[in-house]
Amino acid sequence: GRALLNAELQASTKNLTGETPQFEVLELEKFNDEQIRQVLLHQAEAATVDQVIGNPQLLDLARRPVMTDLILEALPDIEAGKPVDMSRVYLYAVRRKMERDIKAERTFTSLADKLYFLCELSWEMLLTDQMSINYKLFPDRIRRLFGSMVQEQNDLDHWHYDMMGQTMLIRNANGDYTPAHRSLLEFFVAYKFAAELGALADDFTELAQAQSCLDSSAVPVDYTWSGYFERQLDNSGNCIAIPPLKGFTKESLEKLRENFGRSPLTKAVLDLMLGMVGDNEALVKVIEETRGRSEEEVGYIGGNAATLAVKFDNTALEGRDFSDAVIRGADFTNASLRNVNFGKTNLADSVFTRSLSSVSSVAFSPDGNFFASGEPYGIVRVLEIHSGREFLLYKGHLGYVRSIVFSPDGQTVVSGGEDGTIKLWNMLTGECEQTLSGHMNWVSLTFSPDGQTLVSGGGDGTIKVWNMVTKECRQILEENDSWVRSVAFSPDGETFASGSEDGTIRLWDILTGKCRLTLQGKTKDRVRSIAFSPNGQNLVSAGFDTTLKLWNILTGECCLIFKEYTDFVWSVTFSPDGKTIASGSEDSTVKLWDVATGKCYKTLQGHTHRVRVVAFSPDGQILASGSHDATVKFWDFHKDEYTQILQGYTNWIRSVNFSPDGQILASGSEDGSVKLWNLSTAKYIQFIRGDGSCVISVAFSPNGQILATANGDGIVKLWDISAGECRQAFPKHMCWLLSLSFRDNRTLAIRSDDGTLAILDIVTGKYCETLKENTNWLSAIAFNPNTQIFARAYGENTRKLQYFTRDYGNNTIELQDAVTGKCCQILKGHTGWISSIAFSPNGKTLASGSSDSTVKIWDLITKECSKTLKGHSSWVRTVAFSPDGKVIASGSNDETIKLWNSETGECLKTLKSDRPYERMNITGVKGLTEAEISTLKALGAVEDGEM
Repeated sequence: GRALLNAELQASTKNLTGETPQFEVLELEKFNDEQIRQVLLHQAEAATVDQVIGNPQLLDLARRPVMTDLILEALPDIEAGKPVDMSRVYLYAVRRKMERDIKAERTFTSLADKLYFLCELSWEMLLTDQMSINYKLFPDRIRRLFGSMVQEQNDLDHWHYDMMGQTMLIRNANGDYTPAHRSLLEFFVAYKFAAELGALADDFTELAQAQSCLDSSAVPVDYTWSGYFERQLDNSGNCIAIPPLKGFTKESLEKLRENFGRSPLTKAVLDLMLGMVGDNEALVKVIEETRGRSEEEVGYIGGNAATLAVKFDNTALEGRDFSDAVIRGADFTNASLRNVNFGKTNLADSVFTRSLSSVSSVAFSPDGNFFASGEPYGIVRVLEIHSGREFLLYKGHLGYVRSIVFSPDGQTVVSGGEDGTIKLWNMLTGECEQTLSGHMNWVSLTFSPDGQTLVSGGGDGTIKVWNMVTKECRQILEENDSWVRSVAFSPDGETFASGSEDGTIRLWDILTGKCRLTLQGKTKDRVRSIAFSPNGQNLVSAGFDTTLKLWNILTGECCLIFKEYTDFVWSVTFSPDGKTIASGSEDSTVKLWDVATGKCYKTLQGHTHRVRVVAFSPDGQILASGSHDATVKFWDFHKDEYTQILQGYTNWIRSVNFSPDGQILASGSEDGSVKLWNLSTAKYIQFIRGDGSCVISVAFSPNGQILATANGDGIVKLWDISAGECRQAFPKHMCWLLSLSFRDNRTLAIRSDDGTLAILDIVTGKYCETLKENTNWLSAIAFNPNTQIFARAYGENTRKLQYFTRDYGNNTIELQDAVTGKCCQILKGHTGWISSIAFSPNGKTLASGSSDSTVKIWDLITKECSKTLKGHSSWVRTVAFSPDGKVIASGSNDETIKLWNSETGECLKTLKSDRPYERMNITGVKGLTEAEISTLKALGAVEDGEM
């Protein structure tokens, strides 16, 4: 009983005052899939129920018990095969409710008049945040909306009776009318806005066409929303018949300013409008009409129309001229704005896609007003929480920014990079005030509560204690030969903790620099993240053993183990009140744990790649999660939904492969897309939009008809190349997929990072064979087509400590006899992680790609590097030989694919996709910060003189 809670019912009573209510508010727990199925099967066929459950929007609607009624009302239309989306479910349900009123003889008015009344009343209620209206106020509303039709009191009584009879308005004992659910108000407001814009789809327009007093002999005509309901009377007081409604045309800019342009669209209204839009060109014309106008004249008209247009079709604005327009508060994330002219355009408060890629570190400022993220390419990004706009953009590190913290006074952002440096950034000037050096690799950071001390843990196994007044290292603590992955200060500032790759957590005395306690679990798996509880009595740790552990720092005992994950846990943090622990995992989820019981009480889903970092805002109301899917999500801590998302863009090339005839090259990208390139024209001929999870590997079937893709989310898909459609998706692998290759047209080999090689029958969907081996940080593998030799590439498999310096990986390729298992040869030459290797078709040559930005060609007879191919400006992620062996393709984090002559080493062609804002003109743009302009240029935008 009491465990069944529903925030929607609880929220409806939060503003009640006066006497203690004589009732309890019970929150109804959301339905699970099986409960939804049971409810719907009472009135629908199994196929219809499957259709509802298979639609994410409808499924979310059906999970809320108070909204299930909408689904049930709409079932006849769904079963009749009508289009199904969230907006249309509301449409079908609303129409049936209103038609039922007419059949019950509650009314003499038309469906159109009912619709108009509810739309205008809903807008008033949402605008004033008033969720109820007393019946005594109805006459005034009715006269205002239908003045000419209600001259006499008895007319008013009939209209009053009609409107009170609405099944969508619920009356209480005091005569107050409230909507059955807030979302009904949002539906009617969305309908009103879409009609006022002249963009309403035909099936939605049909509801308004059910009007009374029409001249059926007249040709249907277009009306504005307001004009359609302004009825005129003849001399006898009778309604003058009008031609039927054909469709709605746009209201004047002045009228739009009062309603649609008053403020930014809420997410709920926007989502409902997306299903109602039938004419996206009407939205473009609205934006164009703002050109030459002032911000006061336009408000949010242009911004709201632009948001709606690109959410409906992300390419809708490509090539348009919006120079000198007012497009305030638009959401352009995920929009393609190639060749758009924004010259002198007012883009104040607009949000764009950012150039962020995988997010490895995040932090809130002490006052909660700013948020910082650390990213690849040495980028530190600072954003305003309220607006989501970029405030500052720093770039100084080489490689990833692995750790980021604000000083306790909020005036400095400190970043730690995998280049071993620590940089201090001034929040006011945006300048790097100082660089602290001394580490050899990855750096993790934590500030003392008083801001006087900074502690850094490094990949070199050392911990450094820095005096933040003098900016000098006052102490070096040698932990062991394991990377220090995480450091954290206790709230009292007397102790700090370090977590390492060897599975230990050490507690250090800040004054003496001595380790006073070592915590270690039974498994000795790597510790990736640690955090102190706000009261300083406990510490939570997480790592590669798939659990969270809660430690008593006085006794050193593990007092609680949190078990529910089946994959690595990358990050943990306490809520400010100490009652909740949040964790981010390899499985792309964020989990919330009850500290008292160790139970997971909520799982937040929405990321499509590993969640590397989580952090609470200082007030505990927001939880931020950063992921390798190039997003940061801000979650409402009390709900299971995110309130804001920072959407990044990256087109790193993760995989390439030639078609069997050598005419086409397939490439898989970090953003989840797959492109098929015509190698004669150097243009891509097919684009497959993915689900956002990076494409790790692509492989053609021998007949060239099927393309297999392996995604970062562990899912393998088979695509019909001619149709560009997914033919089959296989169940998610729990381990990171590394590569795919076809043995024949029926069997596919799938290699995972746990050392598993699985052979899949793509016809039956069953695994024929599974092999297992110990990979020891194996980063790539390739089989020689003509011999029993195969090659393995290693990254970080050896670490030897000598005089406080390290060999972080031998970056070698090992040639091994597949029969005996003996090592034939070790190839050395790369200075960075080797991420991909490939044999030539004749087996005499090997190509390798590395994080040192080069491709090397190895002669397997002499065992020497015959050529080093230079041209990429970042990590070479993938290499492949053409079927004839004459061309090598390489894909890189610099977002290019290069085709090389394997004999001469000459770069033949460079393939590159247009960035989302390629050639977008922002000359003289207004309302953007320098950081935002810099980001737009990184994504292809230009100013005059740069085109």
